[in-house]
This record gives sequence, C-alpha cells and structure tokens, in this order.
Amino acid sequence: MLTALIVMLMNAAGVAPTPAQMQKYQLDYRERMHHVHIDFASTRTGVGQKSITIGLGYEYHIDRQFNGVSFEVLGQKIGKLRFQGTQDWWVGGGIGWWPTRTVKVFMQAGALFDDLGVATQGRVGVGYNLRLFMVAIMPYVYFQTTDGARSADATPLRGFTWSIGARIQY
Repeated sequence: MLTALIVMLMNAAGVAPTPAQMQKYQLDYRERMHHVHIDFASTRTGVGQKSITIGLGYEYHIDRQFNGVSFEVLGQKIGKLRFQGTQDWWVGGGIGWWPTRTVKVFMQAGALFDDLGVATQGRVGVGYNLRLFMVAIMPYVYFQTTDGARSADATPLRGFTWSIGARIQY
C-alpha cells in the first residue's frame, strides 16, 4: 500500500516506474538473497518499563515459489540512546520461515551481556515484510525469555519480556 502511494505520487510527477520495472525490483530483491538490516524497537523490560533497542544484522534469505527460509546474525544495543544508565548488549543468530513471501516467523537465540554478566536468551516472533522497490520495511513483534529469570538477583530484562519494532532491510 505504501509502495502504491509512492508510485501514485511518482506517476503524478511523470517519473513512475513501469509495471515491468516494478516486477524487476521485486525479482531482484528476492534473488539477491543477501540482506543487511537495521532494527529499531522498544523492548519491554518490566511492568511500565521499556528500553530503546537498536540492532544491526545480516540475513541470508532463500526464497522459493510459495515460501522460504532465512538465516541471520544480529547484534543489538538495549538501553538509552545516549549511553546513559545501564546498557545491555545482545549478540545472536536465528532462523526464519516464510510461509508466504511477506510473512516471517522466526526464532533467535543469543547471549545477553548486562551488568549481571552473560545470560542466554531465546526469542520467538513474527513480522510482515513491506517492500518498497529494493528496500523492505518489516514491522515485527517477538517474545523472549532469559535463563537468569529464576535467580534472586534477576533484573527486569531477565525473565519473560517482549519487543515491538521495525526492521529496514536492503
């Protein structure tokens, strides 16, 4: 829908791509398979608490006629933007299944580095890929749990939390 709006505005200006060019953009994006992405999210760390999450990653996407799979590596900074207060870092990887070319169901596992040390974290989520020429924007939501949730010194990020965000992918 966003692509249609932009194409409509480009058409009004006389510079819109032809349907063949739009189809080529879609095909080139799928056949490239290598994608670099930036994540912007808000991670809920407790009741009424949230942290800004910024990530950088790489995804290898194998696209088939009706579905696909992907493998990714990702690094994230969780905390305030200006590095004030505690900063948590997450490094990990994951796999994704694309039941359609626009819907991604994914699982990720990685290491959470925080002020208490290192913990293992697992995530499960879903996203919807909106393509805009050769770039994609994917709003997503995931739920995560951390192995340090049962300890007495557990921080709010250790335990069951969730995140909602968007991924800009080239």
